[in-house]
Amino acid sequence: MDSLNEIKKVIKKSKSIALFTHISQDCDALGSTFGLALALKKLGKKVQIFLKEDFTDEQKPLFDENSISKERCEISDFDLFICCDLSSLNRLGDYSYIFDGKNKTICLDHHICQKFIGKYNYIDSESSSCCEIVYKLIKKLNVRIDSEIATKLYTGLDTDTSSFRNTNTNSNSLLTAYYLLEYGANIKKINQVLYQSYSLKDIDFQKYLYNNFKIKNDCAYITLTYNQLKSLNGNKEDCSSYSRNLVNIKGINYSFSLIENEPNEYKLSMRSKVGYDVREITASLGGGGHSCAAGATINAKNIDEALKIVLIKIEEIKTNKI
Repeated sequence: MDSLNEIKKVIKKSKSIALFTHISQDCDALGSTFGLALALKKLGKKVQIFLKEDFTDEQKPLFDENSISKERCEISDFDLFICCDLSSLNRLGDYSYIFDGKNKTICLDHHICQKFIGKYNYIDSESSSCCEIVYKLIKKLNVRIDSEIATKLYTGLDTDTSSFRNTNTNSNSLLTAYYLLEYGANIKKINQVLYQSYSLKDIDFQKYLYNNFKIKNDCAYITLTYNQLKSLNGNKEDCSSYSRNLVNIKGINYSFSLIENEPNEYKLSMRSKVGYDVREITASLGGGGHSCAAGATINAKNIDEALKIVLIKIEEIKTNKI
């Protein structure tokens, strides 16, 4: 793995930089990418963020969707390519060709990965979020952090730690949050957008969760088919809190949501309490993540088959640990 000092040198030598993050972007993906973009512009770099997926309703007030490009990235237009919060190449979607090994690329991430994605890689699984890593990199670059950068980074830090309640929270997470607030992070706006602006649709999705979840042994779970999702006038992002909410039930050690994103493709989101590892489960299904928060994509002919695959895998992993 490369050091932040080495990555700093590569960035300093570059003039035009393209930035990327993973598909189905969350606020840590956007916060780290937008925060880094703002810092690079302060260094006089030509910067463009590439991302094809639309922002969620909660992301739109916090990140400028109009500033990103959904077009093809022309390699000849840039001399450096950076991805944030990315643990596997297939999660780059249509932009995976950029990181094929031929170009000057950097990967910044906080997930344990099977294979390095960039030519230069800084992977720190002890960091609670990619925003925490980008904060350290910006300090290395000697860029003055203003309120706008601080707000972007704090948003990702806050959401990836679930407001500092997840097990990935540590002293560095809290120290970074302190400094970002000192730099002017707009915590009032962040809290209002993320935690004080529930729509009636949000309430409908929470009703569905608590009326339809099931329990097997110490695992709570919820499934939604594509048609069920559409009947609720929503998408998979509306279910982003499902597994996180279910793991809070007393006596539950594992939780997951299984959402049909498109016909025959199911998004698995898993959570667990301390001492119970879901990363091993999702990794065996081609996914990844953290020990207490991880995910994967499952291809199956129907939701029942996908559910069976997950439940069997959970029991296999648990049995092997006995």
